[in-house]
Amino acid sequence: MPKINKKLLTSMLFALLLLTPIAFAAQLNLKYKGTAFPQVSLNDKIYTGFSREDAKKVLENEISEKYKDGLKLVYKDQTYVMTLTELGYEIDTDSSLEQIFSYGHNQDILQSAKEQLSLINNNPNFQNKITAKDFLIESARWEEIAKNESPAQNFSYAWSGTNFIEISAKEGLIFDQNQLRQDVENNLKNLQNETIELKLIRDIPVIEQETDQKALEEAKKLIEKNITLKYNSNLWKVTKEDFGNWIDFTATEDKNTNYTLELSPDKEQVKQYLVSLVPQINHEPVNAQLEFKNGKAEVFSLSQDGIQVNVEDSAKKIITEIFQTRDYTENQTESETPAADNGFSVEIIIDKVKPEFTTDDIDNMGITSLLITGESNFHGSTNSRRHNIAVGASKFNGILVGPNDEFSFNEILGNVGPKEGYLPELVIKQGQTVPEYGGGLCQVSTTAFRGAVYAGLEVTKRSNHAYAVKYYDPQGTDATIYPPDPDLAFINNTPNYILIQTRISGDNLYFDFYGTDDGRKVETEGPVVYERGTGGAMKTWWKQRVYDKEGNMFLEKTFYSNYKSATLYPRANPLD
Repeated sequence: MPKINKKLLTSMLFALLLLTPIAFAAQLNLKYKGTAFPQVSLNDKIYTGFSREDAKKVLENEISEKYKDGLKLVYKDQTYVMTLTELGYEIDTDSSLEQIFSYGHNQDILQSAKEQLSLINNNPNFQNKITAKDFLIESARWEEIAKNESPAQNFSYAWSGTNFIEISAKEGLIFDQNQLRQDVENNLKNLQNETIELKLIRDIPVIEQETDQKALEEAKKLIEKNITLKYNSNLWKVTKEDFGNWIDFTATEDKNTNYTLELSPDKEQVKQYLVSLVPQINHEPVNAQLEFKNGKAEVFSLSQDGIQVNVEDSAKKIITEIFQTRDYTENQTESETPAADNGFSVEIIIDKVKPEFTTDDIDNMGITSLLITGESNFHGSTNSRRHNIAVGASKFNGILVGPNDEFSFNEILGNVGPKEGYLPELVIKQGQTVPEYGGGLCQVSTTAFRGAVYAGLEVTKRSNHAYAVKYYDPQGTDATIYPPDPDLAFINNTPNYILIQTRISGDNLYFDFYGTDDGRKVETEGPVVYERGTGGAMKTWWKQRVYDKEGNMFLEKTFYSNYKSATLYPRANPLD
């Protein structure tokens, strides 16, 4: 009988014992390939049978449903709701699911076998993985909650208008953000939405007193500097009273966690001062004004760039040049901001604002032909009404409307009053016919409305007068306006710009619409009076149909008008 090699036998048995769980693990990996094992869960939910993609959709839906309204925070008898975004957190669905999909499916086959064997007596339940971004990011909701806090006041100084006065240190009360963070994370890790109770804790000032008064001495030296802001040849000397408001004091921590009081700028105060200069500096851009002559659009008023103060960048520059020089309390070196009378002279940063329509844009606007003319007659108008019509019509001469842009009559018209050159005249207002500045402007809006309809433009806002007015015959083709509402509005549905020119000849007002002839055909039907009442009351309709060059109708609109009896309006007469 051959002699048995005990060492070999032992090695073989050990190998067999080792290979058995490995082989078993390999079989289980094959059976549950691409999915999680049935004993493994995430937030007590089993995902066996789900692919990673499907599992992610399920988890995302659960998160969305669970936190659709956010988390509830309670303080005393007040309940606040904050979204996960406002709290600065999100659940990492990929990392959360990776925990269960990788358990027992490890690339290390021995580790896989070990994890699978542990499933005999263990059912792992994993928590969500969360990502913390900016905790309690700035939001209106947290600002509302924070009103319940009274943060500690560090010892500091404040500008009184004439000198710096001491501000004593005092304790405060703030919400325990560490506890809040922990409660939020517990909710998210376990996919829960339990109400969180906010608790106030003591807030201790980090500076009780400034012993060396270094910051105060620096502030006293700085406040004596002359500060001048300039733009071109314009100079603004900042008064000592205003400059003092720019100076602030901040508690600064060093590497040894010691706090000292240091001089700092109050950026918001600097910006407020710059805003006060805006009316003196800013001016709006001026569009090129065009007219149609000799078969083409020509410039009769050149475009001009506008300018505006860049408040944000100017404030940064002021702070850099005044507060962040190497030594703002002593004489400056040549490399620093040029001194002005023992101080600082800072150039305000200005942005140029391009007009919507520049002189160079004309050739690209496609204004090549007269599209249509809107017309109305104001025979019998008083001198003041005629005057208002002329002033109002001039506002629309040279107006450009871009393709797909909406024309608003009231927006272009602007303010209506004596400063704008208008005279009192009768208007229909609040159930009466009364004198008011600008009476007669509806003659202008009516003419524009008719031109828009005949040009095949899409009218988006239009209202008829309260009662029929003789100036707007045939009735049903008028458009009343009264800023800010009612308004007349239409969309330029042509392929290029439309140029509007207005003119008055005798008793007739004209709106000429110039642009690109795209071959459209416009049909109008009516206006038709389909109902009459006493005292001139009536109802009408006026239909517009617009066809493209192939004969396909692409716009159809019916304008309905309902005119009441003029007798219902005290002092009513044939004036608007």
